[in-house]
Amino acid sequence: MKYVRVVAACCLAFVLSAGIAFAQAEKVAPEQKIAAHQVIRLHPLAGLDPKTATVKAGTTVIWINESGGIAEIQFIDKQVTVACKSPTHFVVDDEGVYVSNKISPGAVASLCFVQKGTYKYVVLREARRTDPVKVPRDLLEGTIIVE
Repeated sequence: MKYVRVVAACCLAFVLSAGIAFAQAEKVAPEQKIAAHQVIRLHPLAGLDPKTATVKAGTTVIWINESGGIAEIQFIDKQVTVACKSPTHFVVDDEGVYVSNKISPGAVASLCFVQKGTYKYVVLREARRTDPVKVPRDLLEGTIIVE
């Protein structure tokens, strides 16, 4: 009887892990052809360059944090729910949308856009280490248009 319970528990664990893997696989579209890449720089004074980027589906957008402080990217309105290849510094949250981790100074974050639409986002930027007066986090707004 004990043996049957162990086998049943193992089978249940296998089925649940396969279901979780399948759910995560739906968030990534590896068959999507990568069209190109678009670089967005986060400057210490000038902010986002460019503020608006128009790209084709399958384009990987790369944010370079040159601000000297930690930054986070948050999408507002339309959320990114499917991406291709391996995103960098982005994870899928409990609601099934991509959110950014904290991006250290000098680091990059990237996300490949698959679904057409307009994606407005904000970059929350902490004060730079070299700022003589620590100010609250500032907010930069940008837009990715996927055609």
